[in-house]
Amino acid sequence: MTPLETKRALIQRMNAKDLAGTMELIADDAVYFWSNGSAMFGKAAIEEAMAANFVGIEDDTYDTHDLTWVAENDEIAACVFSFAWTGKMDGQPVSGRGRGATVLKRIDGAWRVVHEHLSQGRWKPR
Repeated sequence: MTPLETKRALIQRMNAKDLAGTMELIADDAVYFWSNGSAMFGKAAIEEAMAANFVGIEDDTYDTHDLTWVAENDEIAACVFSFAWTGKMDGQPVSGRGRGATVLKRIDGAWRVVHEHLSQGRWKPR
């Protein structure tokens, strides 16, 4: 897979609530920062947080827009994007949106997410 295909697969697997498939695309030492202020260091912490979201948020969708690759070579790739999510918690509608950045690294021949940073706010394309 290319970095773009890996990013797309990550989103598809997250929307399918495929925890094992999602985690296959994340590096063991990855660092995630979420727009709610959560910080996760390492695959185990990321998996725990994602599992909680998969259970706690019903009928959810997550998508990215305006994907822009800011760096890409044979070993590393980085993109910025806008994101939006919707769902239900305790039967009540919830949603969020903001900006994000993802860094991928080729590890043992496959692209893996090593960092993702999501922040609140509106995306303002150039």
